[in-house]
Amino acid sequence: MGSVTSDTIDLERRYTIAELDDLPEDGSRYELAAGRLLVSPMARRLHQIGCNELEQLLRASCPARFYVFGLPINVDDPDATHFEPDLTVVRREFAKVENGDVPVLAVEVRSPSTAGRDAVLKRREYARLGIASYWLLDVDRPSLRILELQGRHYIEVAYGEGETPVCVELPFPVSVVPAAVLQV
Repeated sequence: MGSVTSDTIDLERRYTIAELDDLPEDGSRYELAAGRLLVSPMARRLHQIGCNELEQLLRASCPARFYVFGLPINVDDPDATHFEPDLTVVRREFAKVENGDVPVLAVEVRSPSTAGRDAVLKRREYARLGIASYWLLDVDRPSLRILELQGRHYIEVAYGEGETPVCVELPFPVSVVPAAVLQV
């Protein structure tokens, strides 16, 4: 298939992971769910602040056996599914291996344009892929929702808003104060 341009993006057709490289480099994030193209606009500054500050906090608590990625990495499966979580934690031995292992933690920072996708579609797909912990950080209403995989579904194990700390043990012990993550 030839190169895909912004004039030829068809949200109704199915794409392959290989075709993602042909999409326009316009600041949008392109992901796939079973071949369906998901387009997200460029991240807002508040979104970037949340990502950066949470990454620093995770790095400070992260044991040597894990590695924190503060930029999106590919989380793919052969069924034409390709996601790029805002933050991920992987086992260190897989840090340099493209799609070498499923992350132990995926974090999505809520944006108005992707809130439903993060809460429903990605929650379902990350569980299907076997990602043990899934966090949803809401930067507009400073809050953090912690989900852990139980069987084939996530259950909420912790939630905190504002100055209320959220303390977790998986994938490693860390305490997050949602409002503090958004202070610069």
